[in-house]
Parts: sequence; C-alpha cells; structure tokens
Amino acid sequence: MCAEFEEHREFLRVGHESNVEYREVKESKISPKIEIQTRNVSACGLLFRTTHIPPALSSMIWVELDSRMMNVCSEVEKDLLIHKGGILGRVVRLAEGEPGVSYDVGICFLRKKDMDENEIKKLLAG
Repeated sequence: MCAEFEEHREFLRVGHESNVEYREVKESKISPKIEIQTRNVSACGLLFRTTHIPPALSSMIWVELDSRMMNVCSEVEKDLLIHKGGILGRVVRLAEGEPGVSYDVGICFLRKKDMDENEIKKLLAG
C-alpha cells in the first residue's frame, strides 16, 4: 500500500534537457564555467545534472540559459536576478544522479525582492 504523498512544489516543472554552463559565485569571485545538462525547469528554479563535484548546498551560482528558456523564465517571474545571459540562483538540493558518475543539483532562482540593492551590486561585481 502506498503512503500518501503531498506535493510541496509551488510551480509545475517542465522537462527541459539541454547542455548549458554554470559558474559558482563566491564573495564577488566567479569560478570558471562548468558544463551541465538541465533536467527540468520551473518558474522558480531548475534541476541540472553534472559529472563534476557539485556546488555545496546554499552556494550561489549563475546559470547560462538559452534565449528561449531565459524568455520563458523572465515572463513567468519578472523579478529574477538576470546577469550577462544567465540567471542567479542558490543551491537548494543535492542528490546522486547516476551512482558514482553524476550529481543532480536543484537551484532556486534569486529574485530582486529577496536582496537589497547593495547585496545585488556586490554579487554582480564579479
């Protein structure tokens, strides 16, 4: 018998697989680009898979999205922190993807209303 499952997601997730790149943002320094594969996307975040060591929980990252996905995300959530062709987000989920080979990383997009102007300037200075 299955236990009842309550859905906690606020937005519908749409399967979207494409190769993109991300960078980790630390204290106004941005790491080199790392290639990843998106798995799904929603108005508030996305899930991607990487074969590299994943960023830590709560890490801030910049994800470069193709123009189509950037437009979709921007239309649904007008307050996103968008910078140089990418969206800023925070890592909220880490899980093993293919055992011993890859990791699934969930990020929540950052919104302007979640940060003050000085925090945004400091973050985007890198």
